[in-house]
Amino acid sequence: MGNFGSFHEQNPSPEVSSAPETECRPFGPNVLEIAKLISSRDEAVLKNVTACTEDPANWFAAHQDRYAERCILSPDDPEAIQWLGLVDILEEHGWVCERDWQDELEDFSYFVQNLHGFQKLGLSLDPDWLDEDEDIPAWCGVLTEKWEGACVAAIDIDSDSYVLFLTSAAHFADLQRLAGEIGHRIDAAERM
Repeated sequence: MGNFGSFHEQNPSPEVSSAPETECRPFGPNVLEIAKLISSRDEAVLKNVTACTEDPANWFAAHQDRYAERCILSPDDPEAIQWLGLVDILEEHGWVCERDWQDELEDFSYFVQNLHGFQKLGLSLDPDWLDEDEDIPAWCGVLTEKWEGACVAAIDIDSDSYVLFLTSAAHFADLQRLAGEIGHRIDAAERM
């Protein structure tokens, strides 16, 4: 089974930090580290994520339409502005795709294969692997089993959609830890 087990053995609730409650982790640096790992240090992504994390209020003002689509109408929650900004920036640059929970297999396959991580990790997707009567978590579980050392992961945005991206086994645990340290969740997509 090789590296597959490492994805399935991870703690399904990484949002619980082992840090003392009095210690407060800076939010922005973790968001930037997550962006680096997901985007393979894509310069355009990092420039935008840095702008978002360094000045969430101005980022919100410049991107109000995006936030309004997510029912965020004011910059009062800078952490939400940064977390959702991360997702929007990664999606704009082709590193993540946000899919409806009722996605059709053909659309799911198309979007996953067009993620930058798909090419970067040298992955392939045989349509015969996936059953169209299943759903996104089931399809992601099959792909993780088929791909040696890579998985379909997801960023939790407290929504009924899936923010999917592809990552290596080497980065998966770090992404979970970084998100958990700031009270958010990144996990294998089949567990979302």
